[in-house]
Amino acid sequence: MVNAFLYFIALSLALKIYDVSEAGPEHVRVGLSRVNEWFRKLWSYGEGLDYSKFWYCVTEALSYVCLAACCFWIILFIRDVIKSGRADGVGTDKNLAATFFLYLLTMMIYGLFRLMKVNYGPIIMPGKEALTCSFPSASVLLFIVSMGSTVFHAWDVWSDRKKLAIASTATCAFIMVLGIVAQTLCGTIWFTDVLGGVLLGITLMTLYSFFFYV
Repeated sequence: MVNAFLYFIALSLALKIYDVSEAGPEHVRVGLSRVNEWFRKLWSYGEGLDYSKFWYCVTEALSYVCLAACCFWIILFIRDVIKSGRADGVGTDKNLAATFFLYLLTMMIYGLFRLMKVNYGPIIMPGKEALTCSFPSASVLLFIVSMGSTVFHAWDVWSDRKKLAIASTATCAFIMVLGIVAQTLCGTIWFTDVLGGVLLGITLMTLYSFFFYV
């Protein structure tokens, strides 16, 4: 966890101070611009609205699946809170509580980095009038946090039915990896945005695992 967190902080600082130059539409200043532009051109993406609609649709579809998984665990936590009659979480399943606070912490950190405006995306998306902040990738964070927490619950619920747990783990891993690959290839964010999402996701999941198994 410590290494992933330190790498994430180092990447965040590098994006603000190293190789910062105008890139993409509206001539916004982007950190690590040579790396980001090289990776984007590697897939033959230009400027403006140039992105892969196929991979973008895959990203969107998988995002809805992951959001549904998050909502499922949140609903179970709220059910436990209502049953216990206590708003402080006492009397609820500690693993559901850990999952709820993982999601809450993820949204808080994501919101903080949106306010910091570390990097803007490489394109103006259809329906938008201006560039939006893109670091770290919201979709990558969602894939890692939602599917990672679901794997933990699968092994907790089906600890005596390992075939089901293994099947659930494989499914979640497939969705997570495919989602990250789709987000990387769709061309709507920079490569460093994806990398930041992966590093922050690993950090959060490592912290989550500690509270899940305590």
